[in-house]
This record gives sequence, structure tokens and C-alpha cells, in this order.
Amino acid sequence: MDIETFIKKQNSALKKFQRTYILFDFAVISFIMYTLLYIFNMDTLFSIITAFELYTGSIYQLIGYSIPFETFGLIVAAIFISLLFTIIFHIRDKRLNAIFLVEESEPTLHERLRTAYDNRKNHNIITDHLVNSVMSDAVKVKSSSFLNRRRIALGIIALILTSSSSAYVTTTDYRTDISPIEISQIIEELPIPFMKNDEEVIPDMFPNGDEDGENGEESDEGGTENLFGEPAIIVIEGEEIDLTLPPGAGIGFTDRTEGEIREEEFERSSAYDIKAISSQAYYESLPEGYDNIIKAYFEEMAQ
Repeated sequence: MDIETFIKKQNSALKKFQRTYILFDFAVISFIMYTLLYIFNMDTLFSIITAFELYTGSIYQLIGYSIPFETFGLIVAAIFISLLFTIIFHIRDKRLNAIFLVEESEPTLHERLRTAYDNRKNHNIITDHLVNSVMSDAVKVKSSSFLNRRRIALGIIALILTSSSSAYVTTTDYRTDISPIEISQIIEELPIPFMKNDEEVIPDMFPNGDEDGENGEESDEGGTENLFGEPAIIVIEGEEIDLTLPPGAGIGFTDRTEGEIREEEFERSSAYDIKAISSQAYYESLPEGYDNIIKAYFEEMAQ
């Protein structure tokens, strides 16, 4: 066996051991999650969710066992959650190097194994002698020596405990009185800043009146203010300022407490344009001698 084949064999064994650790973690977390979901009645959520409402109460046959849809759904949910946790736990696992582990297990190979591996393609008297001497000591190292037996033992014990607990809970139908709705209510009542109600977070936008307008008066749809009603007062740096727009002022809102009052100079206009000439009235001549009769007629009509 050459040195390159030896290192590849050791690396393959290390990867197999790491996959075993991950498989144990995944199985243990899956049983734990299923037990918790079952105890807290999470299977009742399927009857609430519209997408699964039609499948609620269905029975499926799997390996000679009748499995309700709710139980099957909990198994799928537990596997999915366990997969996420397993990825999070092992995403930063360091990739072990077989060369360093072999050197740690066999002190005589310290730095000699890596040097021989780096020069494996250089064939001369020195490198060939180094590779041969290293391989004579490296064959004593077994791949099984890299297996963490303590971790495997703990994984087996945890797997037995969690699977037994899950089987006991399922067969005895052990459940709590807590429903998913109650759990959601408890979460909402927790003092978490980003879960507070908007009323507690958003400040009062109308400190001097209600939302509809000042002094309870409703504002119109256009959002216009009652500029000629009750005086609108604001407080700036402890000083009250009147914002009422007087009728006919024509100068907008001004601070009456600051500046000087300027009297506008203007010339009073005449009652009518002096250049205008009255139009000529139209008169019709009446027959002579009938003036009194016509006048009496109209007076009679006016009564």
C-alpha cells in the first residue's frame, strides 16, 4: 500500500465516523421533537389549517400499521425540525485531517508523515527511503482508533431513552391540557419588545385633542382646519402662541407675540366709479286726461 492510498483510506473512515455522529444526533432530536409535539397537542393544528382540513381523520397503512394522518403529520414535522437543528449544530464542524490524527496516535510519525505525503511524487533515494520508513510505522495505525467511542456510547443511550419515551407517550396517549392556541397566547404575553402591541409602542399623535380634531370636532374629508372657530393654541418653549387666522388678514399664520404691527396704507375708494354714466330711462307718453285714472288703477292693484 502506497502512502496516498493509505491517507485516502483514513480520510474515508473519518468521514464515515462523522456521518455516524450526525445520524445519532438527527435521530435523537427527531424523537425529542415528536414527543414534545405529541404532548402539547400540536396535531390539533391540522384541523385548523385549511390546507390539511380535508385529510384530518384519514388512516394510512404503513408496514402493516394503521397510522392516522395527524400522527403522520407530526412525524414529518419532527423530522423537518430535527433536520434544521442538525444542520445548525454541525454546519461548522471542522474537517478532520487524517495525517494529523495519524501523527498524534503515532509520535514517531510526527512531521515525517506530512513531509513524505507532500513529496510522494518525487522519486529519489532520500524521498523513497522516507516514504518506506514512514509506511512501515503507519500501517500500525488502525482506522478504528479514530472512532470516538464515548460519543457513540452516549448517542446510543440517548437514542434508547428518547425512543422509549416517544413510544410510551404514543401508546398511553399521554398529553397535557395545553393547546397550541394557549401556547400562542402565552408567547404573546411574554415581555418581548418586538411583540408588543402597537398602542404601547406608537406615541400619541394627538396630544392636544382627539384624532378627529380639536375639542372633539370632526374634521372634514379634505383635512381642512376650522380657521375661524375657536383659537388654536400651541406651546413653543413654554410660550403659548395663537395660530388663529383672522378673517380678511390675508397674511397667513403669524406669531402675534413677536415683531411690530404694521398698519397698511390704502386709499378709500368712492361708492361708485365717478366716470360711470347712468343709462337713459325709457318713458312712454300717456294720453292726456287719463293720468289720474291710470294712477288710481295701479294704487288699487297695489292694495
